[in-house]
Amino acid sequence: MDPELERALQGLDAAAEFAKSYRFELTEDYLALVARVEAMPENQSGADKSGVWPALQRYRAFFKGVEVVPRTP
Repeated sequence: MDPELERALQGLDAAAEFAKSYRFELTEDYLALVARVEAMPENQSGADKSGVWPALQRYRAFFKGVEVVPRTP
């Protein structure tokens, strides 16, 4: 196996192990903020989200002409 790929896979394994043991608590302030954002009209099901499409098209157009450059050691 390619040594770089093997190193990447080992890193993913290590990250997965860390994620199993990592614990965090969400504060009441944070949960209240999430509830406010989710309740906004633009975040409701059926809301007009057509403003996203121009940004997505620009994003895709930007990367359309990108060339992959091989890494050099």
